[in-house]
Amino acid sequence: MANPYTDEDIERCTMNGRREIAFQLRSLIKHSERVSVSFDEGRQSFLTVLIDLSEDDDSLYFDIGGSEETNRAFLKAERCAFAGIIEGIRIQFSAPRAKKMSLKGEQVFAVPLPKSLLRLQRRDAFRLPLPTSKPYICRIRRGSPGELALPLHDISVGGIGIQVVDHLGFEAMEQLDNCWIDLRDSGMLTVTLEVRYIMSKESRSGKPVFHMGCRFLKLSPLNETLIQRFMARVEAERRTLSAG
Repeated sequence: MANPYTDEDIERCTMNGRREIAFQLRSLIKHSERVSVSFDEGRQSFLTVLIDLSEDDDSLYFDIGGSEETNRAFLKAERCAFAGIIEGIRIQFSAPRAKKMSLKGEQVFAVPLPKSLLRLQRRDAFRLPLPTSKPYICRIRRGSPGELALPLHDISVGGIGIQVVDHLGFEAMEQLDNCWIDLRDSGMLTVTLEVRYIMSKESRSGKPVFHMGCRFLKLSPLNETLIQRFMARVEAERRTLSAG
């Protein structure tokens, strides 16, 4: 599956300041949040907890994994990647080769403190599923035979998901210039989309359906605000219905 985050999302949410990075890591340490560590180009991973950090020693300390075989393979890896979530915010960073050492009498892993850290806030990560009984529509003008009206599966400030019963001949990385998203009472958006992935899956009835993930290209601040307000309204309506 393609990365759901745009290059603009990543650039905006990347921290490079040493103090900012240390603050985020200390939050993970304080809350004892579980963190996933992947290596070997993502083929192997284990869960751990960050224990401590030392700015003077330029080191981040974390628990050793439960599998000796995985631990041995991890210590041979040239690089590794960390990912965790704290208070709905996703934290990601990478590090060079780890080492095993003793900290306060306990065996731990240690890596150099990251030079950059990605902090993806909820509004960037969260995709809002949309109703299928009366779907919202994305209209795409794609030359002959004319306009396509496709049902929205989900939406975020980063892009949309469209679910259809036909592949429709779209290709990954294809740019769709003439698109309108009809959010009914919330307004009509004129947008440019880029197809990020198309994947086939089976519907509840057993028939194949296609899910097409698209990202917005150069979404205007006005449209971003409109989408945020629309998502907030839909969530509020769902909470009201659930409570009732």
